[in-house]
Amino acid sequence: MHGQSWGWSVGRCLAALLALSAAALAAAAETPYFQVLGGPAARVERLPLLQTRADVDIVGAIAAVELHQVFENRGNVPIEAVYVFPASTRAAVSGLTLRVGERTVRGVIREKQQARAGYDAARSEGRNTALLEQQAEGVFRMRLANILPGDRIEVALQYSELLRPREGVYEFFLPTTRGAPGGGESAAQAAVRTSAAAEVTDYSFALALRLRGAAPFADIASPSHRIEVQRSGARQARVTFAPDEAQAATRDFVLRFGYAGDAVAGGLQLFPGAPEQFFLLTLQPPASVLPEQVPAREYLFVVDVSGSMAGAPLDLAKLVLRELLAGMRAQDRFNVVLFAGAASTLDAKAALAGTPDNLQRALRFIDAANGGGGTDLLSALRAAYALPRSAGVARSVVVVTDGGIVAGEAVSRLIRSRLGEASTFAFGVGASVDKAVIQRIARAGAGEAVMIENLDEGRPQAQAFRRYIEQPLLSGIAVTFEGFDAYDVSPMPVPDLFAQRPVVLVGKYRGTAQGRIHLRAQSGRGPYEAVIDVAAAADVSQANAPLRTLWARNVLADRMDLGAEDGDRENLRRDITKLGLDYGLLTPYTAFVAVDDAVRTQQPSTQVDQPLPQRASQVASYASGSGNALLLAAALQPALQQTIAANAAPVRVIGGREFRERGDTLVDLAWRDGQPLLRIRRDSAAYRRLLQLRPDLRIWLEQERSVLLSLGRYAVLVDPRGFSDYPDALLQRAVALRP
Repeated sequence: MHGQSWGWSVGRCLAALLALSAAALAAAAETPYFQVLGGPAARVERLPLLQTRADVDIVGAIAAVELHQVFENRGNVPIEAVYVFPASTRAAVSGLTLRVGERTVRGVIREKQQARAGYDAARSEGRNTALLEQQAEGVFRMRLANILPGDRIEVALQYSELLRPREGVYEFFLPTTRGAPGGGESAAQAAVRTSAAAEVTDYSFALALRLRGAAPFADIASPSHRIEVQRSGARQARVTFAPDEAQAATRDFVLRFGYAGDAVAGGLQLFPGAPEQFFLLTLQPPASVLPEQVPAREYLFVVDVSGSMAGAPLDLAKLVLRELLAGMRAQDRFNVVLFAGAASTLDAKAALAGTPDNLQRALRFIDAANGGGGTDLLSALRAAYALPRSAGVARSVVVVTDGGIVAGEAVSRLIRSRLGEASTFAFGVGASVDKAVIQRIARAGAGEAVMIENLDEGRPQAQAFRRYIEQPLLSGIAVTFEGFDAYDVSPMPVPDLFAQRPVVLVGKYRGTAQGRIHLRAQSGRGPYEAVIDVAAAADVSQANAPLRTLWARNVLADRMDLGAEDGDRENLRRDITKLGLDYGLLTPYTAFVAVDDAVRTQQPSTQVDQPLPQRASQVASYASGSGNALLLAAALQPALQQTIAANAAPVRVIGGREFRERGDTLVDLAWRDGQPLLRIRRDSAAYRRLLQLRPDLRIWLEQERSVLLSLGRYAVLVDPRGFSDYPDALLQRAVALRP
């Protein structure tokens, strides 16, 4: 990070200070910015993110999100912005809207190359245009072209996802930050992508979230933010930020909720659209489980002992296996299959009882593995599935690997084909674990993917995973439809129901929502059977509209994971492209493009790059307060105070207050260490509102130069490069008109 990129106009001495303090500030404050790439180092244009608003509807296990973000070009040239942002790996992106001033343009889905061509043409013609592409699973890139100086741009992104519970708790995750510095980037890339700024944007981060449960809620809470929950019945609630919550994006937002109930509950959601109709069937486990509800269990541990596992990864795998075996009951059964170039089974005839002697035998078998050879997971899985299985037993296959294995489409197809016989989970171990491989294995097996990078976190992670898999409730689930014309149902076969994981089926149906759905399975208490009356149980609502996109997202994941059995890659590409175009879904081969009709400029755009704000856990002195303001207190403001004291200029008295001149800025001597600081552009809407709230400030603010003024708890810097907009509630707090 370089001093000339800060844009702080408090005089040359402070500019030098900022250059010297860059390392400290890099750890202290990352304000969201598009940062110019290339061009003379002295020329800096910025596009700050002013507002983020998330409108979220959670119905049952479906989350529909509309994410609004507002930017402003505060530079002197037209800008092309490149913005990479994260979302859930399960996100189904289905819409893009671009608004510049009073003009609104809705994105359309196109084949990716066609969308890029449309974007490039519009950009060269001087039109406002946006392009949204999937860069990787759960990572999306947006480009905005021809943003003129002074433009305010609002981008709205629509996506939906199916929430999965962990340890019985559903979690909605709204990522607003990037990971730790370095995260796969080179040092040079990280330096370019860093955008800490000396001023405070204090931009607003607002949330409006509505919950409608498939069953009564047990609890609704957030570990990341202070929230207010307003319940309107046992199954409905609204969630907003608490009034005193920091509206900052230095923390990802997390909401957790659980359901109450002492029996397996079936929920049915319908979206009777046209021309196709969709349904989602959820088998929700009870809030608490009695020991007799858990059937006999069988665990098949498939462990990678190839060359890439040698050393720390294999040590970690052995630790995981010891922890998982420690939870065995005498009536449980297990087996271990080690694989490298070939598979080796602890007992090739049958699974073993979980007796102390057999557990010791398994540990000796695992400890003898040294790590070496190739990686043939397919043969190992075939050996595991071929082991005889007792009737009425819930079988789980646990794959433990660093991901450096041959685990392509044939592996996914095998796991999916045996889904009615076993749930398959994937445990990724080691600092260089291939997360995509681990997630693909778990997704094919309707299981959970767990990543452990070091020995320190191995034991607690393994213990949490053991709790996850040790309570199967229903196995061998069979679903039949009587009088309800269901088709294209996924996943099939149906996976087992666990105490910490529901079974979720999504599909289509024809005709009227009537008839019955029969469920048959094996439980710890014997055969289980339930019947759902479709007409009586169905939740039919427009709020279920995301089912269309979620069904397509499920099919997309299956097609990508399972691939083309005949090896026809081009046919697979055509199928996925058609799926994206038919269902308005972002895929690796489709993209959203929005083009305005109006030609706005003939001047070429300067390209900028948008780094995400840094996570609060990475900010050494983060404290909740007014947005990003307090992020500056520890690193920047003491240094400024010291510089002001060491370079004392003559004192000027204006309206009874004392100021010192620093370059072209008047600095209020009442300004103190730790004050949250707002930076406002003179003659902007925020400046006019500030003077409307406090007319008495004119005597100090209406000078011919920039002014840094203490307001009490807050301070304000008024200069030509300030922000034009702040939330009104924040301005009122700053001038002490509201708490």
